[in-house]
Amino acid sequence: MPLTRLKHDYFEQEGIHFLMSDEVGNTVTCRVTHEALRDHAERVRLSGSDSAVFEAYRELIEDLASEAFDIEGPFDQHGRVLVTSEAIARITRSA
Repeated sequence: MPLTRLKHDYFEQEGIHFLMSDEVGNTVTCRVTHEALRDHAERVRLSGSDSAVFEAYRELIEDLASEAFDIEGPFDQHGRVLVTSEAIARITRSA
């Protein structure tokens, strides 16, 4: 069941937290780790804050969050859908 962006807003804390919704309208909290954002920025030679990297690659990160939700993980210790450095690297290597 794919997720869609719920709000444009997000906040920065140990990475970026953002909200999405499932197809029946339930809110799903997601997080991309600081390490994932830094690793990806290094791979693509992008300088800037976690927010800048998130904004530049938001669609990719949201797609990965949706994929993680569909396969039931990974999740962080608070139950948020987690986008990891490994997930981003896997997708960008295959592109």
